[in-house]
Amino acid sequence: MLFMAIFSYAPEDRDRVIQRTEQLPEVPGTAMKGEWFDVTGHRVFRLFEAEDEAHLAAAVFQWTDLGVAEVVPVMETKKALKLLRRTSKKP
Repeated sequence: MLFMAIFSYAPEDRDRVIQRTEQLPEVPGTAMKGEWFDVTGHRVFRLFEAEDEAHLAAAVFQWTDLGVAEVVPVMETKKALKLLRRTSKKP
């Protein structure tokens, strides 16, 4: 399953966040699909796939000493639209 993790951190922790990003190994059971820094604020966006909630928690836990993580399950738009069409059909 795909998840978008939005990690917010304090401005004074910027250098620690950069260092952690460079040194952090991937968590078994997860695969990072992409990562973006918010250049106007103090956030990092990470798109990753996780096998289950335990692996998801392990991936997010690596950051909780430096800030707050919001995790949102996401789905590719085409796949989501297909699912929505199928589930919204009235009998």
